[in-house]
Amino acid sequence: MTHTTENILITAILCIIIFIPIYLAVRSARIKKAKKISNELSAIEKNLNLSLQAIEQFDSFVLAIDRAKKIIIKMALKDYSPQLIDLKSITGCMLEEKKQGKAIQQLQLVLLGKDQQPLHHIVFYQRYIDNEGRLKRTAQVAAQWEVMIKAII
Repeated sequence: MTHTTENILITAILCIIIFIPIYLAVRSARIKKAKKISNELSAIEKNLNLSLQAIEQFDSFVLAIDRAKKIIIKMALKDYSPQLIDLKSITGCMLEEKKQGKAIQQLQLVLLGKDQQPLHHIVFYQRYIDNEGRLKRTAQVAAQWEVMIKAII
């Protein structure tokens, strides 16, 4: 073999030795996180006697909704703590973008009460915290949640 072929072979073997364990560790962590989220949502569902439909995971939280009972569950992924939002007292909602120049700083869904005062804020994106590469998809999903909530209230 020539030196070039030997060097390529050694480099390929080193890459395999390094990258396969990293790939497996990342994959395992994602699977464990998805299972933890599923278990937590199942426990909430049983404890509160809910039937969760539309479940969406974002960078820092998970949203789920029970359309029949008009309840949204927002679960933070940092500590898996759930926040219940009762839609029975909500009369309107609007998607709000806060910008600085052309850059979106924050994308949130504002849930309004009877006197048109904000009762709850669901922040879908916050600059420097959430992944900016997913902003377009996040904006689409936030718009879908706005339509879904308006259909329920």
